[in-house]
Amino acid sequence: MKASEYFGDWMDVIDTAELRKILSWISTIDKTTLCPSSPNIFKAFRACPLKDCKVVFLGQDPYPQQGVATGILFGNSKDTPEDKLSPSLQVVKEAAINYEIPHNRIEFDNTLESWATQGILMINTAFTCEIGRVGSHFDMWRSFTAKLIHNLSSRDGGIIYVLFGNQASSFKKYIVNSPKIMEVYHPAYFARQNKKMPYSVFTELNQELQKLYGQQIEFYKETEYGNC
Repeated sequence: MKASEYFGDWMDVIDTAELRKILSWISTIDKTTLCPSSPNIFKAFRACPLKDCKVVFLGQDPYPQQGVATGILFGNSKDTPEDKLSPSLQVVKEAAINYEIPHNRIEFDNTLESWATQGILMINTAFTCEIGRVGSHFDMWRSFTAKLIHNLSSRDGGIIYVLFGNQASSFKKYIVNSPKIMEVYHPAYFARQNKKMPYSVFTELNQELQKLYGQQIEFYKETEYGNC
């Protein structure tokens, strides 16, 4: 499959030279060491076409445990039991549902793919890492991600950027134009500190989206009676 067929309209902002370099590098490494698995590395682009993108969520690295990272920032697989969710996803989930809504009264997509299909490009600054080694591939991805952010923000000044953690914040300098840039600690920080992420991350984002587009992201669905 050609890159234009896989990435679709994202090829308008993906630097082709950087993409070729990345694909060449991936072809040479041991695929069994990759997080996420090689078919899912660029999954975020397919889940959120460029024409629909209103928000970029930028994190750090994929989950470094084998079989956990899905290619969607913070997401877990659909069959992950509730008590086995990754700590970062647990933090994000609690903030997104505003803490106070009982879990049996909501429907929440632990894959977070539903967020992507509503217009959030959900990526890490490094799209891969080696199993058990956070940050192991960052230097390889740095230029690809920097040029992506620069090209995207140059092309469309209406996209909101939410930067999770210091590594993501280091890419702020590549954002040429945006109505709002939000910076927050990475969910892993809150998990380590046993603290809650401010739910204002999500409420402020929706307020801005309402002003810009007259639309909001549905981060969860609240059921009328709850689940038995």
